[in-house]
Amino acid sequence: MSSSSQQRHRHGVTKNLVEGIGGVLVGAALVLLMRGIVKRRAAEKPAADRKNP
Repeated sequence: MSSSSQQRHRHGVTKNLVEGIGGVLVGAALVLLMRGIVKRRAAEKPAADRKNP
């Protein structure tokens, strides 16, 4: 029975690592997406100001 519990524990650790890595990747993707949106808005704002004096 001890080998079964060790295998289950090892699987739990692997699952936690995979979920953690996935969370980091999703978080990084959200940061990059938000940064792109902010940069696009900042680039559009001066152009709009120049068109309407």
